[in-house]
Amino acid sequence: MLPAISEFDMQVVIVDDASGANAVAELEAVVHDLPNVTLVERTENGGKGAAMITGMREAAARGFSHIISLDADGQHDSADLPKLHGLSQQQPDSLFTGRPIFGSDIPTVRLYGRMLTNVLVQFECGSTKVKDAMCGLRVYPVRLVLPLCARLGYRTRMEFDVEILVRACWAGLEVRSMDTKVIYPQDGQSHFNMFADNTRLVAMHTLLIIGALLRLPSRLWRRLVSRGAAVG
Repeated sequence: MLPAISEFDMQVVIVDDASGANAVAELEAVVHDLPNVTLVERTENGGKGAAMITGMREAAARGFSHIISLDADGQHDSADLPKLHGLSQQQPDSLFTGRPIFGSDIPTVRLYGRMLTNVLVQFECGSTKVKDAMCGLRVYPVRLVLPLCARLGYRTRMEFDVEILVRACWAGLEVRSMDTKVIYPQDGQSHFNMFADNTRLVAMHTLLIIGALLRLPSRLWRRLVSRGAAVG
């Protein structure tokens, strides 16, 4: 995937989440021949969310306003990167996320799990504008999203993709979607731990549902005021 991404006129940051000396050596060998690719190493494994936050901080330190994220297991189409880049230029304060178009290769358990997650997220956001909460193909406006990461606490592993969207909605960011083809490669590897990560997701949704319920009165009041102003 890296050679395909490096063909675009974009700077690429790979975050190694303390995966070990052998993995770093392999990455360094690949990066060495790609001048627009930078390897950033974390000293302690923190999960996907921690790696994403590290990448955002690196982008901010280098003066970039946005980052485009995509999974490294080949699920996403790199041809979508210029499209996302164009969308971020047109609407720089929006967070764009992929809305997957699946083929017959998607495992049934993942499909139904995704559907359940999306229902929960739409309730937590109080809106149906989040079409898919688990797609890792996204554009983040760094200056708007990075402060939200501080509110995640310890939830910086697989739950990151879901919670950051809910936090973005609560903060008033515009969340928009772009259709994208998603595949499940036969040789693809997943680091999802069925027990540990599902436990983290349950804990996260519990906290977000409580937060959504606490925000419900003010949300209903704003809608009533808005309707009253429209009638008046």
